[in-house]
Amino acid sequence: MSSEEQQNWKKKLEDLEAQIYNSSSAANQNLVPQIRQWFGNLATPGKVVVVVVGVVFALSLLNTVFWVVKFSFSLAVLGIVVYFAYKFLFANKNQG
Repeated sequence: MSSEEQQNWKKKLEDLEAQIYNSSSAANQNLVPQIRQWFGNLATPGKVVVVVVGVVFALSLLNTVFWVVKFSFSLAVLGIVVYFAYKFLFANKNQG
């Protein structure tokens, strides 16, 4: 492969990367205004339902995160208790 062909391939790859980056960036920028417009076009009862469902979902997600943190702490405490029980029960027997 010649140097000129390699440069052509590199240029095509850079163009493709730029196109992918620009399309994904544009899609993300257009999403928020579309959601705002959709929410703004809803009737008042619809807005209330969307907000209530969003709050319930957010609280459920927060509850899940707290449960995982609580479970992790419980598991850590259990591990410490088991470690010290092992050291106390079995390590002393090996020394004596």
